Amino acid sequence: MDFSKLSFWLILLGALPVWAVGRAMLPEKAGVHFRKFFLLALSLFLLGFTSLPTLGIFLTVALTAYAACRGGARLRSALGRRVLLGGLIPLLLLPLLYYKYAYFLGQSVLGAEWDTLRGLIIPVGISFYTFQIIGFCIDTLSKGEKVPPFIDYMNFCAFFPQIVAGPIERRADLLPQVSAPSLRLCAADLNVGLRYIVLGLFFKMALADNLALAFVPGYRGGNALMVWLNNLLFTFRIYFDFGGYAMTAYGIARCLGITLRLNFLSPYTATNIGDFWRRWHTSLMQWFRDYIYIPLGGGRTRLWAVNVLLVFLVSGLWHGAGWNFLMWGGLSGLAVVGYRLFAKSGLHLWAPLGWGLTFGFMVFIWMFFYDTNAAVLQHHLTTLTSPSAYGIGEFVATLKALRIQGTLAIAFIPLSFLVIAAEAFSLRRRGDAYALFLSTPVCALMVFLTVVLEASADSLFIYFSF
Repeated sequence: MDFSKLSFWLILLGALPVWAVGRAMLPEKAGVHFRKFFLLALSLFLLGFTSLPTLGIFLTVALTAYAACRGGARLRSALGRRVLLGGLIPLLLLPLLYYKYAYFLGQSVLGAEWDTLRGLIIPVGISFYTFQIIGFCIDTLSKGEKVPPFIDYMNFCAFFPQIVAGPIERRADLLPQVSAPSLRLCAADLNVGLRYIVLGLFFKMALADNLALAFVPGYRGGNALMVWLNNLLFTFRIYFDFGGYAMTAYGIARCLGITLRLNFLSPYTATNIGDFWRRWHTSLMQWFRDYIYIPLGGGRTRLWAVNVLLVFLVSGLWHGAGWNFLMWGGLSGLAVVGYRLFAKSGLHLWAPLGWGLTFGFMVFIWMFFYDTNAAVLQHHLTTLTSPSAYGIGEFVATLKALRIQGTLAIAFIPLSFLVIAAEAFSLRRRGDAYALFLSTPVCALMVFLTVVLEASADSLFIYFSF
């Protein structure tokens, strides 16, 4: 769901009269069933409105998983359920592998020219709902959990605020809430939810979209400062873009009386790389921890560093099919391993220095994330390591480029730093990085800035491609 589009909000508001009539006219028992069917119908309609192919693929994956779980529930043997699970997971991954990885595997790994796969469009959110459904199957079959009623299961899988870009919810957290949805407009929930919606739309529409306009795609010049500028712009853009979605999703769900996991915990205030990855995309990192890292032995084995690297390599591939994503994941894993070895030595960095190293490292490696063209990526790496690319002429050229782009980069980079500083201040004073932003005066300011600073061109949420 594209929360930055007016069409989404019109559909949501248009559904309110149906909800209100059903809630007012039906007795309590019938009302519970109505609310469940209403929530599922709304979720499926919004998903189909976003992309009909996505709706079809989602239904295929979800129905296959449910049928397997129902069949597995009849197996008394834990071994039998594990065998079923071992066959089910690859089956559920097939659509993801086909749409997202088939061309990469064929061309880059096997050396085959599969031109028919070149133009495949990745269905919106396929990585998110596939992982959520697989997590449900693992929790249900491996732990012998009861298979919920079909309507509750579908609401767990299809809950519209988070289905296409997370968070990746767990059975124990979301299923009980959608099994008995109140969907009542509670003043306390609305008060919190609307503030998070304001924060999320400010992140996306006032910051991320403007940073996207300042970014220079496919830059091939020999100016290292321009490469660093692009890296910095993308560093802020991806956080405010993905964080904006996460905050808005949390707010919409909260307005409905449902509490989702907050997918971001101010990662750019982290003072070490380990802490950064505990705060960035928290639901995905927990998924990898619980279903890959811990089953491999976690940090309890002598091969803990291999386990860490494997998790981050898989994380890189989860984000995209390409050698650049593997390098991005590998560099992230090596940094985490290096930090853990440093921490085990008993040494500690001064917090501001730790923050600078962590933030600077992320500014560098985001280049491996947005440079999907191997030739461009190699050119950028060569430029960054060339002393001649840092001359006075390059500095002047960068200043001219900033003026050519209007005041976008000049204005929004300092504003982005100011927002991160405010998160750090709020975290230090209130124990919550976003508490300051949820205050009434700041919410009013964000509404004003969102309207005034709305970008001249929209950009799709980055994680819709994953």
